[in-house]
Amino acid sequence: MIIEVQEFLQRVSSDLPSLVTELQSVTGRFGDEEADAWKQSLPRLAKAFASPGFAPLHLYINGTGALSLEYQLPAASSWCDVVLLGQKDGQPGAVIIELKHWQTSTDSPGEIEGLVQHFGQPTLHPSDQVRGYTEYCRRFHSAVHDFEASVEGCVLFTKDTITHAYRLPPNEILTEQFPCFTLSEEDLAEPFPAFVSNVIRGPHLGFAKAFETGYYKQDRGFIRQIGDQILDPRSSPFELLDNQRRAFALCRAQVNASLYGVGATRNKKVIVIEGPPGSGKSVVAAKIWAALATDPELPEGPIVFTSTSASQNSNWSYLFNMASREIAGSGVVKKATSYTPITTHKLGQLRQKHRDPDLFKDGESWRQNLKTLRAMGVPFLNGTRDGEYLVSVVDEAHALINPEHPEGRGQFGFVTGLGPQAFHIMRVSQVSIFLLDSRQGFRTRENTTTDDLKAWAKELKADYATVSLAGSQFRCAGSKEYVDWVEAVLGGAPLGNCQVLASAWNKPKPVSIGNIIEFPQYQSKVAEDAVPYVTKPPKVKQGAGPMDFQIFDNPKALESALREKVEAGYSSRLLASFSRPWTTAEANVPHDLPPSLKDFSIPYTENGTAATWSRIWNFVPNNGSDYTAYIQGAEGSRMHADPLCEVGCPYAVRGFDWDYVGILWFSDLVNKDGAWRANPQHVHETGIRSLRTAAMNEKEPGGPHHINLLEAVAQAYRILLTRPIRGVYVWFEDDETRDYVESSLGQ
Repeated sequence: MIIEVQEFLQRVSSDLPSLVTELQSVTGRFGDEEADAWKQSLPRLAKAFASPGFAPLHLYINGTGALSLEYQLPAASSWCDVVLLGQKDGQPGAVIIELKHWQTSTDSPGEIEGLVQHFGQPTLHPSDQVRGYTEYCRRFHSAVHDFEASVEGCVLFTKDTITHAYRLPPNEILTEQFPCFTLSEEDLAEPFPAFVSNVIRGPHLGFAKAFETGYYKQDRGFIRQIGDQILDPRSSPFELLDNQRRAFALCRAQVNASLYGVGATRNKKVIVIEGPPGSGKSVVAAKIWAALATDPELPEGPIVFTSTSASQNSNWSYLFNMASREIAGSGVVKKATSYTPITTHKLGQLRQKHRDPDLFKDGESWRQNLKTLRAMGVPFLNGTRDGEYLVSVVDEAHALINPEHPEGRGQFGFVTGLGPQAFHIMRVSQVSIFLLDSRQGFRTRENTTTDDLKAWAKELKADYATVSLAGSQFRCAGSKEYVDWVEAVLGGAPLGNCQVLASAWNKPKPVSIGNIIEFPQYQSKVAEDAVPYVTKPPKVKQGAGPMDFQIFDNPKALESALREKVEAGYSSRLLASFSRPWTTAEANVPHDLPPSLKDFSIPYTENGTAATWSRIWNFVPNNGSDYTAYIQGAEGSRMHADPLCEVGCPYAVRGFDWDYVGILWFSDLVNKDGAWRANPQHVHETGIRSLRTAAMNEKEPGGPHHINLLEAVAQAYRILLTRPIRGVYVWFEDDETRDYVESSLGQ
């Protein structure tokens, strides 16, 4: 809401409950926790603006200047606490203020820039948070572009006044650029007003209004800079091979025809790229985006990269930040939930206004709901208007939600009653590019099919094209046969068929014994002057060697084998299906819990001695949304120090790969008498809770509900088994399942 500061100060002093109620109505945040936070923070903010040290700015603030409270960044899910808007010497400007009502007296510096130890927990430094908002506005805010405005940011602590630790190394440069202030008389007398007045000293109502109604607008020069980095073979982690190059060329030809090629019709275009695990869909996605971003002939309009899960969103944001060398690079990434016309908060407002708790609730009637919303005249959010984006590249599109069916309805972060995510992506975009593998969608709500995509494209009068990556394989030692073996084993193919497939990739593994190379499978030896097998081999080209598949007697032995690979410079992770409850989800420092309280606490015997192996699930700080610590082993995290200190679940690791993975195969999926069974008692994946409940209520183990659950759990293992580039090490909880898998290898 835009409000004159004079009115703001008056209402805080005499009408605070009404102001908080209005803020809740405007933002849709009706919770008691939000209301209490505003009641505590707004008077402190008023104190800061009314202090004697702020006097030089009073003409601006008390005149026609504007203050934006709880400002949502265009086409983003982030909210700025306060934005001061005005001008200095004729140049419009904005100061973003992040309010923190934190107890800081016991805090200490973090391990790397951007982190601070808050209550003993590595936490995003508030200055880094406001830096993200600031740089996003500089790069993606229409009013900032159009007015050539300056944007700065700072932090205002409204509780403690002891913030020395926040300014110490490694954050001294960060806090020079985005300083931290408190409500101490010292800060309010000089530093805080001086920082603001260096950007804005007087009102600029035109810019204030334009800022409030601003929309997502890309800085094409900045976008081109990111694209150049992705395309640069010297620095890019992305490289196209064989069939990926063909897919890229075909996709680019389709885009050209839609946007500006000879005879282009300017019709909407929907392109679907399908490929199995390890076929390089994400590499193709990144290259397509980069090629478009660097094309000087491309028409105006945003070119965005769309993510479909929290882990994928945090990882792509990290990669785009790295490519751009700015935190603003993540502004290229848009969540699939952000294409729906209104937020769930706005839905709550509309239901209150129309006294209809079921308004837009029925996902099956989403077309009529969307028509009704338009008839109401409710404005669509920025980033959700028809044709607003030029191109949307959607990776891992198999995770998109379709609420036409019951399993696609619920609390998923968007208004399911207004239609499928993919439909809105197509509606908003001139060109929509979906990369998917329909067999990697294992949660029940991940129910969008290629038939759905084709039908919605026809409904929107869009040209539809498909491209296949079948036959490509850059994971799993480049072995398509390994992936075929995984499919056959989990699909219950005859054992002989599995053994034939295994023979194509399960080559004999040499073992060094002194100066002799042994091949245990064949009991053959070579001359003593032969070059011994190197236990720490150098990096080799992907696909150059056989797939390394090994089975271990206990988790400790598996971990030890993986540590040898880590010490040799290879990337590695521990993985498991969601066969253990996430008991450490609320723990502040789960790594420091005793073994008995960790998510995995597995007894085993070694040399006649009983022992326990323990680990936690992948830790996701920042309210459970940032998976970069686990996926990337981000600097400053426990995973950076020890990549084997956590266990990743299928949801977190889908779409990613490492040189070697260790899989803990539990009793959620077992093989009994040559047939696969899913045990609902050991399934804890919330995304398939309905399947688990139905199976538990089913009397016959082989009934239809058990079969549905079996398919979902097998999908989870399919995801895990296709994450490695070079090798997969496995420990089995169930002996009969181990025996079956060993037999399928021909051993």
